[in-house]
Amino acid sequence: MNAETRERARTAFAARALELDALLLLLEDFVQSSLGRRAVRELAPLEESDARDALERVREMQLLERAGDLPSLGGLTDPGPILEASHKRGLEESELAAAVGLLGAIERLGDWLERRAGDVPRLGALGAELPDTNALRERLARVVDERGKIMSEATPLLAKLRNEERDLSSRIDGTLRQIAGRSDVRNVLTDGRVHLRGGRHCLAVRAKSSGRVKGIVHDRSQSEQSVFVEPREVIPLANRLAEVRVEERRELSRILTELSHEISANAPALERAGELLGRLELALVSIGFAAEYDARVPKIGGDAGAPVGMLLRQARHPLLIGEVREGRLERVVPIDLRLGDEFSMLIITGPNTGGKTLALKTAGLFALMLRLGLPVPCADGSAIPFYDGIAADIGDEQEISQSLSTFSSHLVRIRDGLARANPRVLVLLDELGGGTDPDEGAALGEALLERLLEKDVPTLVSTHLGRLKEFAFRHPRVENACAEFDLETLAPCYTLVIGVP
Repeated sequence: MNAETRERARTAFAARALELDALLLLLEDFVQSSLGRRAVRELAPLEESDARDALERVREMQLLERAGDLPSLGGLTDPGPILEASHKRGLEESELAAAVGLLGAIERLGDWLERRAGDVPRLGALGAELPDTNALRERLARVVDERGKIMSEATPLLAKLRNEERDLSSRIDGTLRQIAGRSDVRNVLTDGRVHLRGGRHCLAVRAKSSGRVKGIVHDRSQSEQSVFVEPREVIPLANRLAEVRVEERRELSRILTELSHEISANAPALERAGELLGRLELALVSIGFAAEYDARVPKIGGDAGAPVGMLLRQARHPLLIGEVREGRLERVVPIDLRLGDEFSMLIITGPNTGGKTLALKTAGLFALMLRLGLPVPCADGSAIPFYDGIAADIGDEQEISQSLSTFSSHLVRIRDGLARANPRVLVLLDELGGGTDPDEGAALGEALLERLLEKDVPTLVSTHLGRLKEFAFRHPRVENACAEFDLETLAPCYTLVIGVP
């Protein structure tokens, strides 16, 4: 899914109003690789069949978790940066190491999935679809070690140059040790060790006696008490060593360019492998999230043996759970909510900050999470239908670019939502009729609700207008609910009571 398609899908499900980005940040706590991080950040609503597959992979991964048989993701990485570098400038050795790790992970995880396909068929299908990258892996294994370093055996020329480099370095060190051991030199050295300065082998000579060792001065100590001299006896060998190192760097560059071209030629296979293994890691992310947030895969509303519409039992908004985990909130009050069985529209009333908006956001986010293939924090027995979209007018976000008032911006969002409303689109209307004269707001609200009822659109509404509360009494497919508050303290309880206005 490209960025444009992903953004369209998110917009169709009111991802911004439902704070999808904040949810994705919570999920990033459970990623193990850069590939998993990318997969989380690029989550977008899936087609129903793909979402069902993703949810089934979560169930299967939970089975493997209970059996203590989860996969290791060692070496797994996002192929994107590797491929971008191979296309544009050629790989460096550190990037080559990442490619080696990725290819090893593809082979290992492919084998792991294949062996378990009989027990976890949805996960096994990922392994069956993995492209064959063994030829590229074997090619790299012949020239690159596990750290991504080019081995001497990569080419005959590289082997020859490295052998000569070792021989020259050994001869230079041996000659320097002989010089350092001479009686006329020993007493003018600050130590008898060989020092490297600018890639040249030197002896540390007392500055006041530097003329006693003939050669080239390459450096001075910080104290100015010593100079680092390359004796003239080793200069021819050192010059040849410098030439060999230049030739070695040239050969390494040629090999890296060649390998970069080979990796680039395998871009489609590596991108496909990344896509499939990203789904595997998403299943692991989901079970980590499920364990920490007490989330589960709900029943699918409308499936055999499941409620017809949405039924949320002990639903808790994940962002609030995150606040509790970080110590910024004491607890989350769970809510129960249903829609689409005996009534297709629920009108929620109650005090400000009493939980009306939270109820809408929880239901909407859960419906979105289902289409993302994610478990939701609720109790067993919960059910959520696969909606084709979500139209939401939540909050007082100003349409600044259009210079619209709060009420006008509500109307724009309501108009856009009504244009695509149908029985498969969930509509969320927060504080319907607010932001203007109560009588005018109530009249507009009633007209809108009538249209939604005519279209049989599943709708959740919050309002403080008494006239809209009465609307439910006149329509059998509409039900009232209230956000409870404590009669003694007059504090909100953040719970819903369905059937009571």
